[in-house]
Amino acid sequence: MKGMTTKKNMNSKSELNKNQLGKVSETEYFSQGEKVSIVGIVGNVILTAVKIAAGIAGHSTAMVADGAHSASDILSSLVVLISLKIAKKPADEAHPYGHGKAESLATVAVGVFLLGAGLSIVYFAAKSIISGHTVEPGMLPLLAAILSIVSKEAMFQYTFRIGKKINSSSTIANAWHHRSDAYSSVASLVGIIGARHGFLMLDPIAGIGVSFFIVKMGWDIIYNGVYQLMDGFSDSQTMEEMKQIINECEGVSDLKAISVRQSGPYIFVDLKIGVDRKATFEQAHEVAGKVKSEIMSKVSNVKNVHIHVDPVDTKSRKGC
Repeated sequence: MKGMTTKKNMNSKSELNKNQLGKVSETEYFSQGEKVSIVGIVGNVILTAVKIAAGIAGHSTAMVADGAHSASDILSSLVVLISLKIAKKPADEAHPYGHGKAESLATVAVGVFLLGAGLSIVYFAAKSIISGHTVEPGMLPLLAAILSIVSKEAMFQYTFRIGKKINSSSTIANAWHHRSDAYSSVASLVGIIGARHGFLMLDPIAGIGVSFFIVKMGWDIIYNGVYQLMDGFSDSQTMEEMKQIINECEGVSDLKAISVRQSGPYIFVDLKIGVDRKATFEQAHEVAGKVKSEIMSKVSNVKNVHIHVDPVDTKSRKGC
């Protein structure tokens, strides 16, 4: 018996609407992702202006650097917003798997912005220490730091919750960017309080200390984004769930191979299964169709399942 494949029409709008991203519809996925990015942009524009103005007026190097970090948050939110608008485009002849990789690219970009923010904090702080230009910061930077900690943690919680709900790697990465800004503000607050009590060098030193954490976070986000771009898939729980579904399907004699790739929130599955060589072409096709149906109905975020059927001598299993 010749090998067989089952394909899903990626251009079919009805199929697109049937597929659910976990408990979130595709339309809701993109609308929520875009909404949270816009909230992040507006919030960061306000915070950037407040922190830089407070840092300059209050003579705080740490707060000026913190403001630069918030400015990078604006760019990262813009990148995520643009990537979501690209990712929601339907599949076409040039992009048969859709445009979901735009999210992975955005994830890498957010990581790069984090790296840049961390290094910029080191630059400003080191420049202040080397020049010896340290003065006691005023109350404005201290109040700005408190405002930043509260607002950025709230933005992290909101963005992270939505990112997890819709399974968006770029949105989750952006949430961690918000959290890193909250951490940098905590360090700024410590430095400002210390400087106001006579330890003037504590202000720029605090900025350098938090920069190492931010750089590490940026590197991890870049690594995860590149991992997705290279078609890496590390969700072992989802992989085991699919294997169990396949092995329990009636007519499947053997699961010979399974490979999974992720594009944005979507999962694409390639399978090679064994079917009794005595089965007719139609019977083998029905087995493949049942396997595909079971996976797409029971596993979240699966966009398409491509199946190759091999004839085997082993008896078929009983199951779904």
